[in-house]
Amino acid sequence: MPIFRTKLPMSNLAFVERARKRRAINACTLCRKSKVRCDGGRPCQRCTRNDSECKYCDAVKDVNVLRIEKLEEEVEDLRAALHVVRMSGQAAHNASVPQTSPTITIRTTSDSVMHGSPQDDRSAVVANNGGLWRQTNVKSNAVESGLVSWEQAVFWYGSFFNGSQYFIPVFCPIVDTLDSVISRSSFLFDCIITVGCRAEEGCNSSTYHRLQARLREHLTDVLITTQTPSLEIVQAITVMAGYSENGILLVALALRFAMQLRLEDSIDQLMINMSQRMGPVTEEEKHHYRLARVWHGVCNLELFFSLDGGKMPATNLRTTSRRIRALIHHPSRSSTDIRLLSQLELNILRSNAYNSVARFSNHLDETAIHSTVRGTVIELSLWLEEWSTVINANIDATDRPRAMTNLRIQYEWALITLYLKALSMFGNLLMTDFQREMVRSAKEAAVRHLHHLLETPSTSLSPSLSPDRPPAPTYLSTFQWAIDFVWAKCAFSVLLVLKLSLLLRDPLPSMIRLLRDSHQILEELHNITVGHIAYFQILQTSVEKCESALGEHMSRLQQVSSHGGVSSEVSGRSDAENEFQEYAPSEFVFEWDFPGLNLRHVPVGWQDLFVDLDAVL
Repeated sequence: MPIFRTKLPMSNLAFVERARKRRAINACTLCRKSKVRCDGGRPCQRCTRNDSECKYCDAVKDVNVLRIEKLEEEVEDLRAALHVVRMSGQAAHNASVPQTSPTITIRTTSDSVMHGSPQDDRSAVVANNGGLWRQTNVKSNAVESGLVSWEQAVFWYGSFFNGSQYFIPVFCPIVDTLDSVISRSSFLFDCIITVGCRAEEGCNSSTYHRLQARLREHLTDVLITTQTPSLEIVQAITVMAGYSENGILLVALALRFAMQLRLEDSIDQLMINMSQRMGPVTEEEKHHYRLARVWHGVCNLELFFSLDGGKMPATNLRTTSRRIRALIHHPSRSSTDIRLLSQLELNILRSNAYNSVARFSNHLDETAIHSTVRGTVIELSLWLEEWSTVINANIDATDRPRAMTNLRIQYEWALITLYLKALSMFGNLLMTDFQREMVRSAKEAAVRHLHHLLETPSTSLSPSLSPDRPPAPTYLSTFQWAIDFVWAKCAFSVLLVLKLSLLLRDPLPSMIRLLRDSHQILEELHNITVGHIAYFQILQTSVEKCESALGEHMSRLQQVSSHGGVSSEVSGRSDAENEFQEYAPSEFVFEWDFPGLNLRHVPVGWQDLFVDLDAVL
């Protein structure tokens, strides 16, 4: 058989020749100075033989060469990281015996979100420019790490579910038990006991601060190493959002992870399961309800933060009031779910109203804004009536007072913010009839809101209460577990009602009653407050400044009356009143864009005259 030889082109031959005679790209300084060939070693052979110090003056490489080398290094790092992750995943799959500790059992799995098992407990390896870097392992919980004892953790876990689940309603009473949570996610478990520690020991507790630091480690690990989040990660970050000064950012992160898991699709699937159900509820339908609850809980918190933080919501919910009401009678729903669903529908109404008001404000169309406000007030009244019926029919008598009080407070809060939002579109000009109506309506809603805060449960529902010790107000009694946003709302509503009462020159007996009620709220919260809470300090300062302003106002009235003047009004404002009216905590200006704190009044004898004081001067 003949042998065929392929003749290489001249260009290829030249390449082979160059490759065979290739010299070092860069010679060391001694070889270069001696003008001899250098093998490019570091150190080179000649310097090694001569026992000389081998130094190089590296030439600047071409930009494209550097880019290619960097890409090659990154590819190798990624290949190595992928190999390690595959090996660790295979090892976890082959492991049949869960890891154990002297006190509790921890199981690390890599199941999908359908089974509710997290991926945040896996130690991960990520690539960087220097090679492989392993993130600090934080898959152990606070008990295993020795931060807290098992007894403390159990107590704080129970404390959380005594009150915090009403404010962060993303938990299933059947699935999210102590044993279940601690076996599924150390991050979620540590979040729960951290909030429980805050409720029992206060924000100044050293243990609470250590647990907070632990949560930051968990969160950092999630952000760096997690590619696909789990349901437990979404729950944990949502809990952190409620009790953090960075709540707006954290709830946005939780919303992003929830969207990445496509939790919103679970609502559509749930509706399909409900419509096609012929017998008992399947496990699949229960699971979809659980996912829908978490999705609704995250979205509802984001709606609150957005609407009361001065911006529109980040997402448009694909739901309607009809779909929300359809979940009321689902076998998996709890009394907390009814509260969540009612708030979700309320915030959708508020979001729609804010959109309309903002659209008409571009042209300062007072008629259109007035029509929007009037229509929204009707919708809110219907919402209150219909959900009151739902609560009376579906919630036990023991939980009903708290649910009804919360419903009325949410209703009055929606009215307050609606009126003031509409008013803020016009600025502080000489007020029209519509603008004066908005101010008075906001003040009346704020007064009712204040009274609802002080409502107490019926003695017939609490036979164990001592007659010498009146029951604590239903709503305020939950502030031991209240999230920061609820504290902010309470402090703002008290400050607002006192400001509007003084601004509108209410009769003195009325202002004194409001000040007395504010003192009672302050006293009730003082009894349950543990440690330093910024909004409690704001509330206390507001009451003190109002009391000083009212005292000076009454003193001036007595002076005018003693000199035979008219006691119904005093010309000008006292220094204390100016200080109180100008009091606007930074938290209510930058963190929460609550409207209504910049209204001005010039008391010249007509209590209906409003004017921009700065414009007059």
